[in-house]
Amino acid sequence: MAGRSESKSYGSRPPPIGTGLGGYEPHTVRMDRGTTLLLYTDGLVERRDTDIDTSVQALETVSLPADSPLEDMIDTLMARLASGAYEDDVAILTARPRDGNP
Repeated sequence: MAGRSESKSYGSRPPPIGTGLGGYEPHTVRMDRGTTLLLYTDGLVERRDTDIDTSVQALETVSLPADSPLEDMIDTLMARLASGAYEDDVAILTARPRDGNP
């Protein structure tokens, strides 16, 4: 799967986690070798003067080679999405299975 990216969304956009609102349901997703999980906070995509759907679409167009180091993926996202002009805190988590542990 090297070089291929895919975005998955599970249902409509509920309220942020931790607000006590919304009906979150757990999902189990198998992460095969070569898969990278990317989680981020709203600070990465939310801007006062831009619709959040537009910002999420911009995120989905960022090319991230599947086999690149995780740190490089984070650096690319930070550089491409706002060039350091963040209005909110940003947290990004990347993870991928280790060899032998799908």
